[in-house]
Amino acid sequence: MEIKNKKIFIVLPKLTCGGTERTAAELANFIANNGGNVSVLLMYKEEIFYNLHPGVKLIQPGDVKNKLGRILYIPYLLNFLRSTIKKEKPDLIFSLGYIAYTLAASLKIDVTVIVSGRSSPNRVRFPGNIVLNTLYSLSHRAMSKRVDGIIAQTKFAAETYSKKYKIPIRVIPNFLRNLKQYDHPQNNQIVTVGRCSFEKGQHYLIQAFSKLNAPGWKLVIVGDGPKLAELKEQAKKLGIAEAVYFAGFQQDVDFYLSQSKIFVFTSIIEGFPNALMEALATPLACVSFDCEAGPSDLISNGKNGFLVKPGDVNGLVEKIQLLVDDEVLRNSITKNAFHAKEKYKLQKIAGEYLEFFEQIMHRKARLN
Repeated sequence: MEIKNKKIFIVLPKLTCGGTERTAAELANFIANNGGNVSVLLMYKEEIFYNLHPGVKLIQPGDVKNKLGRILYIPYLLNFLRSTIKKEKPDLIFSLGYIAYTLAASLKIDVTVIVSGRSSPNRVRFPGNIVLNTLYSLSHRAMSKRVDGIIAQTKFAAETYSKKYKIPIRVIPNFLRNLKQYDHPQNNQIVTVGRCSFEKGQHYLIQAFSKLNAPGWKLVIVGDGPKLAELKEQAKKLGIAEAVYFAGFQQDVDFYLSQSKIFVFTSIIEGFPNALMEALATPLACVSFDCEAGPSDLISNGKNGFLVKPGDVNGLVEKIQLLVDDEVLRNSITKNAFHAKEKYKLQKIAGEYLEFFEQIMHRKARLN
């Protein structure tokens, strides 16, 4: 069975800026560039952020969400997905995000379905809403038999899924995007990249930075989000506002990575931390909370970076201070971090995706 002779659908909510969206776009482009038949099926008609290969077929619903409203859009969306799948007759569906919709729309249709959750498997989908969380959990459980295979981003995710599903599960991390190279000196600068939200934990980093003995060093926070104003106020109250630069949302994150010496990642929950992977590949000496899930897959503690217990500000201070004070250690950690560039390159990881796709299609054909 040649996978490139099969019709592959990559299904996700949208192609706006984001890690899941980038994974979908780059995987689709890789398949098309290698002569495969691939379509990207979206659930919402929104602005397309990522460029697609001319050979990738893009399928979007009508721009009716605002007209119909959130509730009425659901039956419209399910009908759109199901009618598209029936019409196009894909051999395989790879679902990323809002997976329940894809499973419901493909019920009783002869197609192989592989899914991949892009956040922590223990993430609460609707915080504070017991009813919606119960319904969401039941819907997944009811349709779990529709799934033929699962791609987990981390070992932790695979272990969690294996307790719920008795189907093939493969750990495949995200692939590394092309990083821009800059020929300029590194500054005495600590950088972090991520949406300014509670789960990204930048408030821990600001607190830790205020405790460092690092005269002349700066902290750069790249990202925008609902907690930005609070973070700025926190830096002001701690008396470090002059040493903390809030860069906001940036298209060119690599510019800020390349001029820094240390990268700190303080998320308290993750699916797979692309920002940390990119920092390792830059390369930078990295300190990360050992959160659920992902950092422990990327960092071997003490070799290519440091892992700290989530929320442990004093532990964060200790490891950052070590890297600030010891240039020899920092350079050694940085050198080891660079191996990420080869380990997570697109050709290698995309090849693992296609190998798993083919394996699951073979398995389903045997079982049928």
